[in-house]
Amino acid sequence: MRRDVRAKLLERRSLSPDASLLEFESDFLANELRPGQFTMLRLPGDEGLLLRRPYSFCDTDVAASRFSLLVKEVGRGTRALARLVPGDEVDCLGPLGSTFTMPPEGKRPVVVAGGVGIAPFVGFCRALSSASKVAVVLLGGRTSYDLYLREVFEALGMDVRCTTEDGSVGTRGRVTALLDDALDAETQLYSCGPTPMLLKVAELAKAKGIPHEVSLERRMGCGMGCCLGCVVYTSEYVRSCTEGPVFDASVIAWDRDPHPL
Repeated sequence: MRRDVRAKLLERRSLSPDASLLEFESDFLANELRPGQFTMLRLPGDEGLLLRRPYSFCDTDVAASRFSLLVKEVGRGTRALARLVPGDEVDCLGPLGSTFTMPPEGKRPVVVAGGVGIAPFVGFCRALSSASKVAVVLLGGRTSYDLYLREVFEALGMDVRCTTEDGSVGTRGRVTALLDDALDAETQLYSCGPTPMLLKVAELAKAKGIPHEVSLERRMGCGMGCCLGCVVYTSEYVRSCTEGPVFDASVIAWDRDPHPL
């Protein structure tokens, strides 16, 4: 059930020179959202930003009626959002979209995340931890600054392994280089991040016959399936905002992706 609600900013925490974690208060969203879902957000009173922007829910604290969003500054809208101060309010439509599924009994979850693709996995790994499951979490970024919330995954008891392109933390290179050692017949794979990374992960998973759920990052105009701006090709065009953003990676026709990034 989705609803348009007003959420109040409680805390803003800088994660890097261009990324922040924003923690909001909304009893409805904190109780209703599930890992993998997102919200369409709008800043009240800013007439220059006509369309809402999609943000994956990062984490939630139901008891405190809180949820968090990871925001990286890339344009006018994200800069304005990152400069909110506690007490400011935003309009949130949500929760929207599909969710990650918990791994079947006997399957070992492996999470692959690049950059802000880390965001939807915080709440997912919290759910895994509550179910006494430990995921292998493979985090990748250009530098150490891009390994957002690594300490949260570690605190949840996840097996965290990192790569950076400059070698500042973990293995030098891209996160997909860690996959061969992490995958086996008992793996249930999950990924989110830049499309080239997702394609590589999907190819490896397909070659090894490993089930793989992918959360696609797409530009969205409405979040409700009306504008068709976020379509993904499977055997037909489907909407990332309604049928997704979480998909079975094996059904996506990656060579016909209308939104290559």
